[in-house]
Amino acid sequence: MADDVLKWDATTPPGHWLASNDLAEATSRVPFRIDGWLASVGTSVWFGAGSTGKTQLLLWMAATIASRQRPATWLGREVHGTGHVLILTAEDSRKQIVGRLRDVVRHTLGQDDATAQETCGRLHVMPFLSMDEEEFQHPNASLMQLGLDRLWEPTPVLLEIRRYIEDWNDRQAAAEDKIVGVVMDSATSMAGFDTIDGHATTNFFFYVGRMCEALGIFWTVIGHQPKSVTIGKDPRLNAAARLRGAAMWTTAPRMTVEVRLIQEWQKVREAAHIRNDHPERRREDFVVVYVAKASLPGVHTEERYLLRQSEGAFIDVTRPAPASVRKEIEDRVADENNRSKTFDDVAGEEKRVREWAKGTSLVLEAIRALFPDAKPGTLVPASAVMKHCQTQFAGRPESALVKTANGGGETAAREGAVNWHMDRLVERSILTKQGSRFRFVAWDQDDRIAALIPEKCGNHVLERPSAQAEQQ
Repeated sequence: MADDVLKWDATTPPGHWLASNDLAEATSRVPFRIDGWLASVGTSVWFGAGSTGKTQLLLWMAATIASRQRPATWLGREVHGTGHVLILTAEDSRKQIVGRLRDVVRHTLGQDDATAQETCGRLHVMPFLSMDEEEFQHPNASLMQLGLDRLWEPTPVLLEIRRYIEDWNDRQAAAEDKIVGVVMDSATSMAGFDTIDGHATTNFFFYVGRMCEALGIFWTVIGHQPKSVTIGKDPRLNAAARLRGAAMWTTAPRMTVEVRLIQEWQKVREAAHIRNDHPERRREDFVVVYVAKASLPGVHTEERYLLRQSEGAFIDVTRPAPASVRKEIEDRVADENNRSKTFDDVAGEEKRVREWAKGTSLVLEAIRALFPDAKPGTLVPASAVMKHCQTQFAGRPESALVKTANGGGETAAREGAVNWHMDRLVERSILTKQGSRFRFVAWDQDDRIAALIPEKCGNHVLERPSAQAEQQ
């Protein structure tokens, strides 16, 4: 490799990568800005459906961090230190976002005019929609772009945001006067790429994650979920999968948090004891917040229940469920666990998994035949895949392992159904799922789908197809 092409030389300096170099100062403890909810350094995604209060919630979080006179806790956990926060938005005008901040500091934090003025003096707002063409000459507020080498890279907008943070912090002597974090509203309006693009998502989080490490800041992204998503009676089951976009949106950030409305299922109500505390309030007034996925220890593990107030304010109405309700839930879970598998199930599990995997291989082959030029976002209907298996692969024994679509919405897909096989491809980030719809993301790196080399797909093993299958 030519020297001008080599962008990283892992061989020098000798011994640079040895763990012993940092052993004396190393720690496994992750510092939090807000215990359990927000790491001091790194990326996080807070997501939910439209009109659930995501922006207002994170403005409350930003104002809490920025304020010198504030409650000691936020969502039940301790807030550490204070500092300036930068708010990026390509969805609200300056008047709108500042108006929402005013409501937060006056009505949620309960600050008087002088204190509110001081707090807002520690909040930086970049409302790209409100910038005139002389002030902001870029065509959009996208943070990533496809470079000449066909690799995703930061745009001048993102580089300028970084320079703003660096210049501001260089001018401040006191740590509490430096910018300690960023709130980005939102992934859809500012990323610069389709959120189902796995490569772009990887490059975005890698760049922003390294920037957070270099500057010592957090970067929080507001994400969205498809409107067609249904939530089952165990809302935390597959919660992270409800985030719109490629799998990297939930695996690359240090933490992914879901913000949603409280649920009702026919005659069953979520957190009924909290609903009963406020019988006059509608379901839409209750917001539930919890960590859906995290890659760091010490995260908050329980739901927090918030009640909307006038002027965009929230109050935390969380309280433990009565002992009788907790016991009923524990008994139900224990009962489900006790009858989840029989001895025969366990004994034959390995054989069945491998048998079903042949059907998954057939589904992969069908998708490649149906969508040879698939691009990220291409809809892959389960019905079309099933029809192709029935008509084109009818003479192949493994076609019997691909059943008609069953479940997959509020209930889990039946084992062996075509949508069950496609769920296995979601686990490998080949497809993404929004509600009951599947869309193409990317073929495996090095085109592993074509070879289907043996490897695990979730808990399932995909096998290399036979020579006969390849010829067909």
